[in-house]
Amino acid sequence: MPSDEELFERTLAFSDTYASDDGAVTIRRSRAGNGYSTARFTGHCAVCAGDGLTPHEGEPLEDLTEAARFAAAHRHGEVD
Repeated sequence: MPSDEELFERTLAFSDTYASDDGAVTIRRSRAGNGYSTARFTGHCAVCAGDGLTPHEGEPLEDLTEAARFAAAHRHGEVD
């Protein structure tokens, strides 16, 4: 059985988008620019954006590791 990290990576590779079970966190592959230094993903947390803690347009995320950290950091009240 694949690990959560592998499933996360496969989801982004297949659909270019990840959404948490409760829908509060989304991570999308960035479409802006082809430059090497351009953020590859944009992370959005509805809870944090609603409280003014993160930008409403989302946070730029450099790579899969950063995207996974963002998703893990924004598990507000989510239980397994």
